[in-house]
Amino acid sequence: MGTSDRVRVGLAGLGRFGKLHAAVLGELANVELVAVCDPQATEVAAMLGRHEQARGFASFETMLDEADLDAVFIVSPEPLHTDQVLAALARGIPTFVEKPLAMTAVDGERVAAAAVEAGVPLQVGFVLRFDTQHALLKSQIARGELGQIVSLRAKRNASKAWFPDYGDRAHSVYETSIHDIDLLLWYAGSPVMRVQAVERHLSGLRYPDGCWALVEFASGAVGILETSWLVPDGAPANVITPTWRGTIDAEIEVVGVAGTGRIRLLDAPLSLWSAGFTAAPETGLWPEVGGSIGGALREEDAHFIDRVRRGAPESIASVADAAMGLRIAEAIVQSAASGTAVEIDPQA
Repeated sequence: MGTSDRVRVGLAGLGRFGKLHAAVLGELANVELVAVCDPQATEVAAMLGRHEQARGFASFETMLDEADLDAVFIVSPEPLHTDQVLAALARGIPTFVEKPLAMTAVDGERVAAAAVEAGVPLQVGFVLRFDTQHALLKSQIARGELGQIVSLRAKRNASKAWFPDYGDRAHSVYETSIHDIDLLLWYAGSPVMRVQAVERHLSGLRYPDGCWALVEFASGAVGILETSWLVPDGAPANVITPTWRGTIDAEIEVVGVAGTGRIRLLDAPLSLWSAGFTAAPETGLWPEVGGSIGGALREEDAHFIDRVRRGAPESIASVADAAMGLRIAEAIVQSAASGTAVEIDPQA
C-alpha cells in the first residue's frame, strides 16, 4: 500500500470506547470508516447516522468477508478478542485490538504467533504508551537518565460506584492492572521471574475489590502493583462524560540509582469546582475539544494506520509484551488465590 492510498477500516464493537475510536477514525486523513459491526442493531443504526458511507453488520466474519477492508479495529467485549483477531489475521487483515490481547496467556501466545505467520501489523490498545507524559518518562529511562532501575510502583484505583458493572465481568488485574503490567514491562525492559499477590473480596461479587502484587524482574528490579475499586463518591472526578463520571486514581513511580520519575493522573493542571463537586479533568488520554477526540487515543490510532499504510514494524506497542503481560496477570491471580509465590519462566 502506497503512502497516498486511502485506508479502508472496519470497526467491531460500538460501546463507549468503540464510539471514541470511531470518532477518531472519522477524522484521520486518508482514512475511511467503511464498516461497523455490533450485535445491537440500534447501535449500528446510530453509528451509520454519523458515518453515512459505512455499511452495518451484525456478524464480525461477514464484515471481514464483504467489506473489502485494509484494516480492522476490534473494540468488542474481552472474551471475543481471541477469535475475532484470529479471524482477521487468517484473512491477512491488519488488526488493532483493544486490551487485553486475549483472556488467557495461551490464547495470547496463539494470537501473537498468528500475527507473525500472517505477516501483517497487529497492535494492542495499550494507550498509555502513546500518552506524552508516559512516553517522556520512557525516553528518560532509555537515555539512562535514571540509571539502573531499582523499583517501579504503580497504582490504579477506580470509583467504587463502577464496581457493580465490572465485579462479575473480569478480574481487576485484567480490567485495570493490565495497563500497569504493560508499563512495568516497558520501563523495566526485563523479564519477570516471580510474582506474589494478595486480594480482598469486600462486595460479595465474583472478583476482588482490590489486588496487590510484588513483581520481581530478572534485572533485580522490584515492581509493586496496586488496584482497587474503592475510590469514594466524593473524590475529585477526572473521568467526565455525559454518561460516565468518576475517578481513576492512577500513579506510577520509577526509581533508579541516579534519579526518579513519577506521574500522577490526578495532578492535572485544570481543576473545576462547583457546589458539592470538584473535578480534575484528564486531558492527556482522549480529551474532547471542539467536537474532536485528541490525546493519546488519537496518536495510537494514527500510529496504527501509518503502520498499515507503510507496512511498518511495531515500534511503540509490543505484541510480545502484551502476551507476557497476560502470563504475569495469570500468575498474579494464581498467587492471590494460593497465597504462595508463582515462578515465571521467561523462556517458556
